[in-house]
Amino acid sequence: MNEQNALWEDIASRRGRHYPAHKFIAEKFPDYMEALLKLDDVIRAKERRFDEKMHELFHILSLAVEGSNPHNQPHLKQHLKKGLKLGLHPESIAEALMVCVNPSGSKVLTYGVTCMLEAIEELKEEENWQYPED
Repeated sequence: MNEQNALWEDIASRRGRHYPAHKFIAEKFPDYMEALLKLDDVIRAKERRFDEKMHELFHILSLAVEGSNPHNQPHLKQHLKKGLKLGLHPESIAEALMVCVNPSGSKVLTYGVTCMLEAIEELKEEENWQYPED
């Protein structure tokens, strides 16, 4: 495996998915991908105030605020799936999205919950995931 493919595999293992954009970046700009991986180590690998579950919630909120577009939706759903598997409760995700309505508009809530419901259905099909009990 060459260095660029190793970088692409590393980022894919951290993200839980192979993104074609990451492959292109790893091939064409390996120094940038190395910097991105180092940044990932600083943000995620060290002990911080927020655990991985909260990091996923921040990703979800950020991507939902970014808005609805075909290229963003799979990325948002990937973070929703990871957050749900880490134990984020669907109602907690919805509540966090509601907090974003005032500064960002109601489309954030509608888009975020729509993607979350799709992610839940995909998890049920892919992994027999169960909706958590309170």
